[in-house]
Amino acid sequence: MTYFTFFKFNVFVLFLFLTICFSSFSQGIETIQSKNDSIAKNKEIKPNKKWLFPTLTATTYLGGMAFLYQSWYKNENQTSFHFFNDNKQWNQLDKFGHTYTSYQIGKVSYYTLKKLHYSEKTAIWASTAGFWLMLPIEIFDGFSPTYGASTGDLAANGIGSLLFVSQQIAFKQQKIQMKFSFFPTSYSDMRPNTLGENLPTKIIKDYNGQTYWFSSSPSLWKNKATKFPKWLALSVGYGANNMLYGSENQNNENGYQSARTFYLSLDINWNEIKTKHKGLKLLFGLFNGIKMPFPAFYFDTKKGFNGRWIAF
Repeated sequence: MTYFTFFKFNVFVLFLFLTICFSSFSQGIETIQSKNDSIAKNKEIKPNKKWLFPTLTATTYLGGMAFLYQSWYKNENQTSFHFFNDNKQWNQLDKFGHTYTSYQIGKVSYYTLKKLHYSEKTAIWASTAGFWLMLPIEIFDGFSPTYGASTGDLAANGIGSLLFVSQQIAFKQQKIQMKFSFFPTSYSDMRPNTLGENLPTKIIKDYNGQTYWFSSSPSLWKNKATKFPKWLALSVGYGANNMLYGSENQNNENGYQSARTFYLSLDINWNEIKTKHKGLKLLFGLFNGIKMPFPAFYFDTKKGFNGRWIAF
């Protein structure tokens, strides 16, 4: 997409809010999953409780999609379904955002259903929710004369779901976790309507300040006991800067040359920090999708290799 529309922006904010708030489910569940699996077999849930979560979720989502269509798309002079190629814009940071959102929604969906004692097969299917929840938005865009369905967005949504599902099937856990970090930049002040007017909108819209990370604890890949702390993770990140416009041609015309940045840093695997305190479990769950500040080495495609004492 070229820019977030008003409603697409709010849908994304909603997904991100649910992701951060509900990710606390996974903190307590993932660390004791193997124990809970055996217990869950002997537990039954009353039908009304078992269907409460999916019923509320489906009702809320369908209502939101209906409102989105009636409020935004219905009054447009709709065209035949078509695609729009925006894959080169914003150095693909928007695609990483789609992948991250889809991954986190899948994670929340899976562990929520496991908490409700659904079967592993059902929870796995539920973890593809990120792709299916965002699919109607792309379909709506496909009939819009202003936009168009984005193959890049669709692919990114699918990759996010696949990242979660493939690990859960292969490892029964998330050895590689996708995380997010943000640091405010001055670019949003130059184009506030596009890059954000306040901190919440800047976090979503200012791609210059966003970094997407893939974190993993080396000890999780060892079959034998290791002295490497399980809570300490290595993390590789991707970001970009010097982007006032999505198109590189527009950037160049206005005197800006964007650059990609690749990071190597440390992180914390909050799943491996054991606690019985409910407040701490909630806090660790909130941190589970966010990259913690640590020193980092990085490579900027315009400036070369360098380092930072603290990288967000």
